[in-house]
Amino acid sequence: MNTQTDRKPLDRYRVIQTNDIEEMTAAAQPFYGELHYSVPHDHKNFKAQGNHCQLNDIGISYVSFRTAVDQTYYAAASTHYAVPIAIVGKGWGETRGKTVSLEGGRGLIASPGERSSLHTGPNLEEIALLLDASAVQRKLTGLIGAELKGDIVFDPALNLDTPAGRQWWRLLCFLIGEAETRETDLPLTALSELEQALIVMFLKTSSHNFSHALNARRDIAPQTVRLVEEYIEAHWDQPITVEQLALLTNVSVRSLFYSFRKSRGYSPMGFVKQVRLRHAREMLLRAPPGTTVAEIASQCGFCNLGNFAMDYRKVFGERPSSTLKSR
Repeated sequence: MNTQTDRKPLDRYRVIQTNDIEEMTAAAQPFYGELHYSVPHDHKNFKAQGNHCQLNDIGISYVSFRTAVDQTYYAAASTHYAVPIAIVGKGWGETRGKTVSLEGGRGLIASPGERSSLHTGPNLEEIALLLDASAVQRKLTGLIGAELKGDIVFDPALNLDTPAGRQWWRLLCFLIGEAETRETDLPLTALSELEQALIVMFLKTSSHNFSHALNARRDIAPQTVRLVEEYIEAHWDQPITVEQLALLTNVSVRSLFYSFRKSRGYSPMGFVKQVRLRHAREMLLRAPPGTTVAEIASQCGFCNLGNFAMDYRKVFGERPSSTLKSR
């Protein structure tokens, strides 16, 4: 995630760098509630850094400690899932009577209402997520296509050393990179969709009491596919998630994907990309002088200019810059 050795993830969103453990605790509590730090040894060499970026439904933190640190998280009043993941060094956590290692591609899932603790070795660096619990529940409802009966109960261990886990981690790193480089005046359409995709993949990567229902599949009628396409055509310039589309048609996300693949040969979000590329071309062809490709790509929900140019050339056989010059 870093391009320079002296930079850390989310340095653009620096909250604190301190040698005082009380200051570190006070800086973390606005984001994590009743979170307390203590140093079992070597108090004099304590040094910590904290960065935090808050999106719509997700907060992402980078935290580093020079010395070993004990963290206690009282989540009784929390409305978020807290997910710490060690990226350098070693640690272990406890929640619901289960011990979870934080090395070797593993993270800890601390749920609302649970007391959790984290014990880190010296020179540990971690990425920690705060996932809004109501947003996670809405996403799972959309994925399954039915109201949830009861709370989501996660296995506290999040294994990132699997194909799904590695894919989720790559998406998280990409989202962090986009948050670090995003211009403040650019629309959040694509960034919001990345955030929602991260929640969906979190539900698919982790193990919970609705995992079996999440993996179920049922066919849907072709008219449902047409309804989704009509919705996308009418709302292409707004953030769109596959969970929205599933809720719109009262089916599961898995069923919606299957039906699109079967009847159209592409996914619902693949159709979103097609529509946005078409609108981008129309905007390039009628753009006033001084307009840039980056401006139009951003307006159409493409946050990565390189990917946009590659997709555009595949569809239209020319670079977007060539279209802009030929208007």
